[in-house]
Amino acid sequence: MFRTLIAAAALTLGLALSGQAVAQVGADLNISPKRVVFGPGERTATVYVFNQGDEPATYTVELVDRVMLPDGQIAAAADHPEQPIASALELVQHTPRRITLAPRQSQAIRVRARPGAGEAAERRTHLTVTALPPEDAGFTAEQAAVETGDDVALRVVALFSVSIPVIVRDGVADARAAIENPVFRPASEVGGQGGVALDLVRLGANSVYGDVEIRAGQGRDGRVVGLVRGVAVYPEVERRTVVAPLAEAVAPGEPLTLIYRDDDARPGETLATVTLLAP
Repeated sequence: MFRTLIAAAALTLGLALSGQAVAQVGADLNISPKRVVFGPGERTATVYVFNQGDEPATYTVELVDRVMLPDGQIAAAADHPEQPIASALELVQHTPRRITLAPRQSQAIRVRARPGAGEAAERRTHLTVTALPPEDAGFTAEQAAVETGDDVALRVVALFSVSIPVIVRDGVADARAAIENPVFRPASEVGGQGGVALDLVRLGANSVYGDVEIRAGQGRDGRVVGLVRGVAVYPEVERRTVVAPLAEAVAPGEPLTLIYRDDDARPGETLATVTLLAP
């Protein structure tokens, strides 16, 4: 009789194995700000990592290239070689690379960049902070001794990771956008009061980043009935679909004004707008 003990760590958890134990590590991790942009002449920035949990935690800090997929998801560039990216890995440095935080403590991460976007309008990588499992995350000797048989015990530890984009630009941002294909989605599809699906189209050479607003009634001065913050379209994709849920019901035939408002190069400026009638 023998028993095999396996401890596994993963960034994403998608397993459904009979009898396995699952532990999630690092869900109390938080980062501020949510993105770093180096414009012309800007070479240093500070990112803060927070341990909002009740236990000490250790984190690794690294730079990882990630790409935006056509559906808006962010994935590791290594897993999608067909999706080109203008990497900023060689332009960006950071310190420290590993930190341990007591509960409710924070740590400053210093990020530095040098010019060198070259032919690309901008280059990008992602600062990725990952919580490491504690030393007692696996099976203890006592737990192993309790079990008998020839079966295999598997404990999966899901490591919690947070990434933020780090963008390097050498010139003035060419950030332009359009809204296309707005369609009302009923509550049966998106829940709540329904919502609006739309395509955000990147028209300029740079990425765009901003908020999607839905206003009912008086055009741009109407009441806000829907809001999705922090929506980006990166240079490796031309468009992405966004679904903005409605926070309140709208009357049939009521005009809805969809606004994509910049929160990057020119905060508050309207990048795109279009009108849709509620069915």
